[in-house]
Amino acid sequence: MERRVVGRYNLQVPALVETPAGDGVQTFAWKTRDVSSSGAFLLTKGEKLNAGTDLKVNLFLNSFSGAGSWVSMNGKVVRIEDEGVGVCFDGRYQFISKAPGLDM
Repeated sequence: MERRVVGRYNLQVPALVETPAGDGVQTFAWKTRDVSSSGAFLLTKGEKLNAGTDLKVNLFLNSFSGAGSWVSMNGKVVRIEDEGVGVCFDGRYQFISKAPGLDM
């Protein structure tokens, strides 16, 4: 039985993910498998995150003209599968001109 209230879209876009790591931040360059306004599934390339991990997700949204922008939001890992993790967003987002640390 499908429990999602918001529809998901099969959309693979670059995702720059930041998680707390000791006194700093650990950064991952992944892709999404699907995205909705309330969350996303991230293909983690074998990297593991625990359920409940807080993270910042920057998604690159391309346009037909080749230009694009980043949308940044905070979330939490709510599901773990072999190929990645399900993330629930907190509902706040911000468009940014360039994601830090990732040259695309």
